[in-house]
Amino acid sequence: SNPIGASYIAELPVKANSNVVGSLAASSAPDGKGVLFALSVSGLPSEGGPFMYHIHEKPVPADGNCTGTGTHLDPYKRGETPACDGTKPETCQTGDLSGKYGTITGTAGSQNYIDLYSSTNPSDPAYFGNLSVVIHLANKTRVACANFKQISPGVP
Repeated sequence: SNPIGASYIAELPVKANSNVVGSLAASSAPDGKGVLFALSVSGLPSEGGPFMYHIHEKPVPADGNCTGTGTHLDPYKRGETPACDGTKPETCQTGDLSGKYGTITGTAGSQNYIDLYSSTNPSDPAYFGNLSVVIHLANKTRVACANFKQISPGVP
């Protein structure tokens, strides 16, 4: 029940001592079932991958500190154990996008997919439009983060 035409973007800000740039765009799937995500990121470190990325439960605070985003979006309290099985995305945390659709294995990457478990409907527990995306090293260190901004609320 996603609003048709709803769209959001999280653009990674340029930060001192970091070359990471990119965005995660999201829009309601054409039929309103699921969310079409388009990830594009570059400038990741040459070591420390594969890189994970997740929607987190809080927006990035004003100081830009990625640790302030809390944990992964997990409205159904699945938890992180056992690890997400990408062959069964319905069993993963809502925000565990790289667990469901694959990590970034080099210094740059892009992916497009429809996630049936995220929502652009503000009344849905899986709504992410006021939250953030965080990119992590393989050891879970946070290397980049950005808030989602609404481009269009769409039509219910």
